[in-house]
Amino acid sequence: MNKRKESVCERCGSGMNVAIIYVNDVPVTYCESCKMALFSKKRSVGRPSIGITKKVSLTLTKDDWEQFDAKAEKNRSLFLREIIVKTLNEDTQSLNK
Repeated sequence: MNKRKESVCERCGSGMNVAIIYVNDVPVTYCESCKMALFSKKRSVGRPSIGITKKVSLTLTKDDWEQFDAKAEKNRSLFLREIIVKTLNEDTQSLNK
């Protein structure tokens, strides 16, 4: 007579509602509550936030936009952020003198 080995959760040791699932092609045994705890967490996506976003509208002539885009090298936000931070740092340094 074959004895069937009972599965237990690899995380908590529970034998209730256990299932074998594959994580990165590796079989692991988890109970339902551990599966939910491990796989229902929301993970942040994308690059991390560096601050507060505020929308701004900017009106320039066509020629100014062309120069701006050439200097910005297809990343307007980064270009403007660098200019603003540099200017703010210069103002702070001049106040400390």
